[in-house]
Amino acid sequence: MALLIFLVILRGVGWLFSSNHRCRGRNNAADYNTPGEAIAAGLAHLGEDVYRWTGPAAGVVFAGMCGWATIAFVAGRRG
Repeated sequence: MALLIFLVILRGVGWLFSSNHRCRGRNNAADYNTPGEAIAAGLAHLGEDVYRWTGPAAGVVFAGMCGWATIAFVAGRRG
């Protein structure tokens, strides 16, 4: 359960970093005119990647938890 909460927090942070960025491509050089904009573009691309991959990761963790709960339930019913 803690891992799911951690993934939700990571997904939220990723969304925050990438939500206001108007990406002109995956090349940071196309996204900035100043060093501060370069850092912001890099964080936005990183946030987009984190947001994209935490959804499937949470699905895998949830499926594993369901499998574990099923095994625990069946084992408990058998005594």
